[in-house]
Amino acid sequence: MSIVNDAVDEMERRLAGSGCDHGPVTLAECPGGEICPYVEGKCLEAVYGGKKIRIATSYPIEAKTRVSFMYGERLESPAQRSAACAILNSLSSFMCFPRISDACPEDCGKKCLEELKEETKDLKIYLNGALPGLQEGLGDHIVPDPEDADIILVSGDGIFSDEGIKICDRYRGVKEMLFIAPATSGLANMLGLRHWCPYGRK
Repeated sequence: MSIVNDAVDEMERRLAGSGCDHGPVTLAECPGGEICPYVEGKCLEAVYGGKKIRIATSYPIEAKTRVSFMYGERLESPAQRSAACAILNSLSSFMCFPRISDACPEDCGKKCLEELKEETKDLKIYLNGALPGLQEGLGDHIVPDPEDADIILVSGDGIFSDEGIKICDRYRGVKEMLFIAPATSGLANMLGLRHWCPYGRK
């Protein structure tokens, strides 16, 4: 089982007896929706209990389902993992666990990057997932192999894609990891992992 399955199991534990996991969730692509300036992908919106969250993913899915659809499932495809993480975010927002539900305002991107540079200075960085904005912004500190990295920065696609999830599972507990942008906030919160999105909308 993967890091996404572990996060789903933790959410199931937290919600046990609340009835929240029987509620419906709507997932739909949101053309024109804002995403983090440092990732790429399509905007996927999840709605639960009147709360909307948006994440970036290369594997959008349209569905009406229930939270409990994830319980005990292997979540083997990128689309299933995208859906699971969108649902994690929507439930987390509804339950007021982490409060990041959308990308930061447009004028915050530069501040975010400068602070991330300070956070990772003197470290060798591996980018796990689609992070073209950071590829340019962090430049000389990026290494092509996670084995050589001091820290692994993980975008949504770093936990959705087959290759990305393998890297997360291989280096979890071995290398320092920092999960980036709104798409990873629910998972990081559930598992007590470091998350970076200082200006994300609440």
